[in-house]
Amino acid sequence: MRKLELEVFADEIVIPRDYLNQKKNFIALGVLFVPTKDRNNFIKDLSNNRCLFEKSKKWVWLHNNCPFSDECKSSWHDSNNSEIHHQKIRKARTPRALMEVSKNWLKFLVQNNKSGTYPIYFNLLYIDLDKLEIDNFGQDKIHENIYNKFFRTVLSYGIKAYFPNEKVVIKNVYHDKGSMEFHSYFPHLNLQKLTETLDDGTGVLNQEICFVDSDHRKYLNSEEKLHEESNFIQLIDLILGSFTQNIYFLSDDCLKKELAMIIRPLVSRLIKNPNNKNSSYHYCGNQKISFYPKFLLPESKEKVRNLKGNLIEEHKRGQFHTDMNLEMPAYDKEQNSLLQFV
Repeated sequence: MRKLELEVFADEIVIPRDYLNQKKNFIALGVLFVPTKDRNNFIKDLSNNRCLFEKSKKWVWLHNNCPFSDECKSSWHDSNNSEIHHQKIRKARTPRALMEVSKNWLKFLVQNNKSGTYPIYFNLLYIDLDKLEIDNFGQDKIHENIYNKFFRTVLSYGIKAYFPNEKVVIKNVYHDKGSMEFHSYFPHLNLQKLTETLDDGTGVLNQEICFVDSDHRKYLNSEEKLHEESNFIQLIDLILGSFTQNIYFLSDDCLKKELAMIIRPLVSRLIKNPNNKNSSYHYCGNQKISFYPKFLLPESKEKVRNLKGNLIEEHKRGQFHTDMNLEMPAYDKEQNSLLQFV
């Protein structure tokens, strides 16, 4: 078996509110797997999609290093260099440059899937808290405890499903800064527990999760050279946010809906036909959306006989599923209206 080195980038959504200010009782986990052999091309493609100056289209992180710095204003460059954060995107207050870069990134993802230039691996999991047995996750920091447990599930699935014939070595796991940074178990012990469940030869080199600020500009003049890692965090944030907008219709903002429509063909295919190896979008074996659980856990137990013939209780299989409808109606920005999704 060949050895494959990976880096992992993760973000989450925890009990968001929709545009009617109603709580949505789910946790969403998004994980991006980046093989080190593809990393340089990947970050180059992402960064070049920040450049909106027609004469260049080749990005540099500092304006002074741009060969067109005399023509391309520093204010333009600074605007293109902004942090991409899906939650903060609003039509009324988002600069045009940031709108265009966000669109470029999603278009790049779709186009790269269709061209098959190199695979982009990600795994998204939505946990329906209304169907869980919440008491099993303790009395303190319940949501963080749930996230902690299922984070390993998302990583483990990606490793085994996407790279079945490889000895996978995860060099580093990067996570957006937030409450999980201060969880008593997550930063230090989670990856140790994951390694115990993996096959021989597969594991995690750095078993301390690295928390990265999603604003890459903080690292451009810093001793911590994490601006590239920060951009990968922004990408998984944008993917998770745009997918979630399609599935749960959290926002009625026209820009969020426009972004969602760019990625919608991929979202729809991943839900309706997740195992289609012949899809022109080339997602099978690279990208996954799943939901858990399918049934109410207290009601999903069934009696089965174990190897000794004794009756035991187990949860029904098939709890991870893709049986969901897209709540956001299709959106046409030219008509400035909602069209019912069929």
